[in-house]
Amino acid sequence: MEAALLLLLLLLMEAVVGTKPAAELTQSGGPNAPLAAASTTGALYQSPNEALQAVREDYLYWTAKLTDTSLQLSYAVIAANWAAFGSVNELLTSVWSKLSVGLVIVGLGLSLAGAKWMGELHRTRIDYAETNGSRWKAEFTETAGKRDPWPFTRVIESLGRAMREAKTWLPLIAGVLFLIALVRR
Repeated sequence: MEAALLLLLLLLMEAVVGTKPAAELTQSGGPNAPLAAASTTGALYQSPNEALQAVREDYLYWTAKLTDTSLQLSYAVIAANWAAFGSVNELLTSVWSKLSVGLVIVGLGLSLAGAKWMGELHRTRIDYAETNGSRWKAEFTETAGKRDPWPFTRVIESLGRAMREAKTWLPLIAGVLFLIALVRR
């Protein structure tokens, strides 16, 4: 039991710390990026667009980190269940362990299906833009400066939010279920 818990903790630490080389980070570099040189006015950013770009880059960094960490934690939960129970037959004797592994599998399946769906929704937006360039430009002008999902859609935004929630909570709940299985073993 101690070995399984130690394995889970080591895998969790690896998931949180990550191993992405610095060269793969976005220009803003995420939370550990050095501060940009201050301008003559003392401002960190030279324009609102530059500040918005920094927010966007960090958003992309953190959502990519969420995907990586979620996948790593999912693998860690499966490995910890395997290490604690030793075989499929033993694993299947614990309802908590079955729920833990099952939730990880559901999470991975939802992630795969969501990625496929998201790709198709984006392809549809590309087709939409390419079929009528003047309409695309008019929509840009109409939505500029407003809280509007354009150039995306409300479905794309909602699916993205749902996928982030699933990638956060399903592996965490699966980990808690594993810990319950380990204690009740």
